[in-house]
Amino acid sequence: MLLAKINPAAEKVIQVTPFSSTTIYLDYMTAIARPYVAGATKTSFELEFGKINEFTGLDNVIVQSFQSIVQTNLILTSEELSSWGTNDEVLLSIIAGNLNVSVESYINVNGNTL
Repeated sequence: MLLAKINPAAEKVIQVTPFSSTTIYLDYMTAIARPYVAGATKTSFELEFGKINEFTGLDNVIVQSFQSIVQTNLILTSEELSSWGTNDEVLLSIIAGNLNVSVESYINVNGNTL
């Protein structure tokens, strides 16, 4: 699974009490075509925003899991997707541009760790 670190982060406001709330920041995004039909004029994507759980080793940081917290849908036209090809980094950049956010980096997470 490819994740994009986005800036600014998505925000989710959680009601704590009737008089207070807290905001959590969701730094990572991924997208899944639901369904993907080759040659379609419009493609619907399920977007997931969340956080990663990391383990810091001696030499590096290992992403252990992605916690999806907020989901939404986005429909893109074939014209908007014309530069996609087979590189999913391009797809996440197209989606980020559509959402008016930028991609700071990408993380490829092994599907078995989620």
